[in-house]
Amino acid sequence: MTFVEYVLGPIHYAVVFLYAPFMSFRAINTSTKEDDKQWLTFWIVHSAVRAVETVLERSYLSEIIPYYQELKWGFSTYLALFGGAAQVYDLFLAPLFSTFEANFSEDDMALLDSKPGEFILKHGARAYEEATAQVVQGSTHLKNRISRTKREPGSAETKQE
Repeated sequence: MTFVEYVLGPIHYAVVFLYAPFMSFRAINTSTKEDDKQWLTFWIVHSAVRAVETVLERSYLSEIIPYYQELKWGFSTYLALFGGAAQVYDLFLAPLFSTFEANFSEDDMALLDSKPGEFILKHGARAYEEATAQVVQGSTHLKNRISRTKREPGSAETKQE
């Protein structure tokens, strides 16, 4: 274990497994919606990041990425402590989920809300295949949105130019 792992590892775990759940608990018990959004988006983004991590780690790609653990810990901290979850959600995940949701009727979405098991039985592998196709198609939409965001007046990239 390196010094960085020795120091950052416990901080990462404290943020993800102590701080974030406690703040989520507190958000549930307040009347404001802003803290609810922060912690709901944190858990959505954290779940998506964990899914990507699983692929990276099982394919051993994580071993060839320099400073992988440090980047992972820093990103988790950014998501939880600096409002990064809402930014990542708004920029990447919301458009992706919206694209996925648009492929289903209101009746199917109601079925998903009330009886997810029946939704899965009804749509099965086809839904998965459609969702992955939409992710691939949505990535082009996402790239276009990102480049538009970078070119908007007041964006960080515009200010640097």
